[in-house]
Amino acid sequence: MHLIIGLGPIGGNVGARLVEVGRRVYGNDFNAERVRGWSEETGAPAATDLTAVDWAAVESVHIAVRLADQVVSVFESLRKHTERSLTVFVHTTLAPSDARKIFSAAPEGWRAFEAPVSGGPQGARQGSMTIFLVGPEPTEAEDRLLAAIAGRVFRMPSYGQPALVKLLNNALATYNLAATARMLNLAAEHGVPARDFFEVISVSTGRSWMSDNLIDVQYDLLLKDVGLLRGELGSLPTGELDEGVEQAILQARALLEADSAAR
Repeated sequence: MHLIIGLGPIGGNVGARLVEVGRRVYGNDFNAERVRGWSEETGAPAATDLTAVDWAAVESVHIAVRLADQVVSVFESLRKHTERSLTVFVHTTLAPSDARKIFSAAPEGWRAFEAPVSGGPQGARQGSMTIFLVGPEPTEAEDRLLAAIAGRVFRMPSYGQPALVKLLNNALATYNLAATARMLNLAAEHGVPARDFFEVISVSTGRSWMSDNLIDVQYDLLLKDVGLLRGELGSLPTGELDEGVEQAILQARALLEADSAAR
């Protein structure tokens, strides 16, 4: 059985993917409504606490919470509920320093993997996401599990490196998102409808994954990751993602929605 802790966009879809490929899955989240919805969607059991978990049947634990202190709390809860050795994958994006601290404190008997992901909810649902991985040498069973949920696995030599690679990648993505949003806003200011310019971008050199997904991308998570990277490095090497980024993204989205409604 695979225990998913955190049934948000990543954890919930990883769990749904595992159910789809025939794995036995148990979901856990503090949000009762989310637990109920995920269980109804997947047909798999889920709960807001860990007391009902059949620990002897647990093959792996997947942690997909939002913050470092939440990962620490989950580790403490796991230790409280079972003394057996666990295989634990942490999909939460951490600051590199937090990752090193958290994994150095993991119980000695655990097989603890730092495993942040890229590809968003859709990649998690389709099993096509990228995983940045460090931990013990994976067993054949663990390799099969990773193959079921990821299209590509990049192995790293030390804890903290997966977090750094993920944050660098997300910072680059955020630059792309911010530039696209600002160019859309600038086009509108000079009389070019945002929707028209957006169509130009979609078939020309300005196109990127971020421009394709500007409407739906979870920019708040990207901005969180930029903050983690800036806190780790002190500053970013190119440009600045200042406080105006969020407003630029929201304004660009509003322009696109208004143009679509007017057609």
